[in-house]
Amino acid sequence: MSLRLAVLLLLGVLHPTPSYSEETPTVLLAVLARSRAHILPTWLGLIENLNYPKSSISVYIQTDHNQDNTPLMLSEWSDSARAVYRDVTLNTLAQISYTQSLGPTTWDDERYVHMMKIRQNVLDHARKNSIRYVFFVDTDNFLTNPDTLTVLLSRKKTIVGPMLRVTGEVAYSNYWAGMTNGGYYKSVPEYKEILRRSKLGAHQVPMVHSTLLIDLQGEHADKLKYFPMDKSYTGPIDDIIHFGIQAKSLGVPMFVDNEYFYGYMLTRGEFNTVSEEVVAWQEYYAEVLLPEVEQLPKSAHLKEIKPAPSKLGFDEIYMVNLERRPERRNRMLALFDQMGIDAKVFNAVDGKKLDDEKLKELDVKQLEGYEDPYLKRPLKLGEIGCFLSHYFIWEEVVAKNYKQVIVLEDDVRFKPNFKSHLAATMREVQDLDLDWDLIYISRKILHYKNEKWVPLSSRLVKPHYSYWTAAYLLSQSGARKLLAQRPLSKMMAVDEYLPLMFDKHPNKEWSSYFSPRDLNAFSVSPLLAEPQFYIGQKGYLSDTETSEIIDPETLAQKKKESARNVKQEL
Repeated sequence: MSLRLAVLLLLGVLHPTPSYSEETPTVLLAVLARSRAHILPTWLGLIENLNYPKSSISVYIQTDHNQDNTPLMLSEWSDSARAVYRDVTLNTLAQISYTQSLGPTTWDDERYVHMMKIRQNVLDHARKNSIRYVFFVDTDNFLTNPDTLTVLLSRKKTIVGPMLRVTGEVAYSNYWAGMTNGGYYKSVPEYKEILRRSKLGAHQVPMVHSTLLIDLQGEHADKLKYFPMDKSYTGPIDDIIHFGIQAKSLGVPMFVDNEYFYGYMLTRGEFNTVSEEVVAWQEYYAEVLLPEVEQLPKSAHLKEIKPAPSKLGFDEIYMVNLERRPERRNRMLALFDQMGIDAKVFNAVDGKKLDDEKLKELDVKQLEGYEDPYLKRPLKLGEIGCFLSHYFIWEEVVAKNYKQVIVLEDDVRFKPNFKSHLAATMREVQDLDLDWDLIYISRKILHYKNEKWVPLSSRLVKPHYSYWTAAYLLSQSGARKLLAQRPLSKMMAVDEYLPLMFDKHPNKEWSSYFSPRDLNAFSVSPLLAEPQFYIGQKGYLSDTETSEIIDPETLAQKKKESARNVKQEL
């Protein structure tokens, strides 16, 4: 093996080549799915992509307490996959919900006991059918390394799991390096050593969960169980903790393997509804899996049903994006694909490319006396680029005589049930016969106490001074009013201009330059979208704040640099 190849393997950039030193043992893959219709096409695609003979894999599926069409999808998958797997067993219960659970990701003792029984059913099924290994893979774990199962088998451990990542620097994975006497998680230095892969290999730990391989022929493995709990057990009512403590009492060690990069875990969170979890998945798919995984297969045994692309009743949906921000563009396009939104990518004006000549051509001039209300500085070139981007959209709305459009910036995050709430809002607009020019669906509310509900409305308020242009609805009349003021020759930040145009800006001197200020503006309440990141959060990036201010010296220098670059190219 070459040194370069060895290094790549150690870093997890390449996957190990599967090899079988003995007759291929049988494996029971446990699929425990609840309200996972949104995840199953991707999750099952990765399972199908595992480099292990399917003729040696039996599949045991348990699904219950669903609030979506997970049972139908699993039934479809089972009918098709039986032809390639050793066998497939599907157990489906009625679609009901727990009476005491607050939401799909909240857990009480009843639910934990139910999970213990399900996992025990898996072990019983494997033993009854003389299957040697049980492979648990939770449906929020994504095995992007197709050799995961092969590597785990090669470790020859009774219990071993692959180390999985969440995102970024989040210190969460599917193992514990320390455990208290009472059975709870304990922070120890070894945890980060394993997580950061300071030492590679299979590490003995007191707990591995979510994705793990159990060798039912291992020492004392015949006594391993999830349920029933022994009368002497005094630990927490929790399936993974009970199993971990029971394995320890039998002298069966657990291992987590970090030699290669195996995959991801969906970020944990508390959701009150399945729709909230769906939104979390859509963002996870777009922000984590797609950018980092070269090939993300979809199940060959499922007809993936995506919502048909739609403009949601609008003439156009604009998504404003800088060409040098492809990561944002790809994230939004992936979200649109998942959500069934037919949007147009509108190339934003890049402030970094603006110079004095271009500004003169467009007759761009800063409003006399303007300065940022908080930072007390002139306009930045990025703010000019942002304003021009929205301005050119307004011009297109007028030129194409669009009745109504949606404008989205590329760092927006949709709230749960975005499409249904938007549709309900527009029905209310129609029922109230509302004369509207602009409707915020995302904004920073600055004067909440001064805002009042629209009469007879349950979704709309009259906004006061607000910030952001992350997401808003615009009508033909609204676009005409915004253009009529010829704002390029007296420019300010675009999110200052909008509240000024509906006459709610606190600076009356600036307002005096614009008349009439008769934009009929409204806002959805609660809001339907928000920024992906807020100021101060990791991942926050502003192309306006990091740009230069508008001043003759800076523009002259940019012009010289541009001319120099052209000369060099010639």
